[in-house]
Amino acid sequence: MKRILFICMAMAIGSLYTKAQTECKNCNGSGLEERTCAFCKGEGWRECDFCLGKKEVRCNMCQGSGQVFCAHCRGKGGVQVKDNWRECQWCGGKGTPQCETCKGTGTRVCQKCEGAGRYVCNQCNGNKVTKWQCHVCSGTGKVKAQSQAVTSIYTDNNGYSGTVQVQIDPNDSEQEKMRKIARARVQHRLEQMKKNGVKVPSQQ
Repeated sequence: MKRILFICMAMAIGSLYTKAQTECKNCNGSGLEERTCAFCKGEGWRECDFCLGKKEVRCNMCQGSGQVFCAHCRGKGGVQVKDNWRECQWCGGKGTPQCETCKGTGTRVCQKCEGAGRYVCNQCNGNKVTKWQCHVCSGTGKVKAQSQAVTSIYTDNNGYSGTVQVQIDPNDSEQEKMRKIARARVQHRLEQMKKNGVKVPSQQ
């Protein structure tokens, strides 16, 4: 019997707790809110951190010189064969031929951003916003329901009538709501009696 009573009480408390919560309007009950991406500042793109937005980087083959050292003639342009000078067939006698990787420019297209100078922000995936835990409901999607003002109009047998407003808490049971309304009506009626000169007994 005690166990059944305990379960009923727990269910009643759980029901009141559920009623005392409403959907968070800030995140529409999702528990997440969108914020401007702090990494790309809402642009959706980030400057390439390899070429610093220049779209090109120094050629790693010629170290930016545009020319490479011929390994066959060791940069001499040819070799001495007895009394004759034989031009290097690999570099055409240049000794330091043009770099084929950068075509003599000393730079090459940045491979990280593929020459764009920027890339899609890897934090927001280009959406410009990121989702974070809602600061209003702490990610629960629910917030505590606010108390509501209830208006009650009454008329009693002694001719007293009026309108009273009562703040009803979402945790209040139906009996507590009725008690609050009844107390408000009594207080209002006593105030009317005082205005009419009726002697009102002191409230203990």
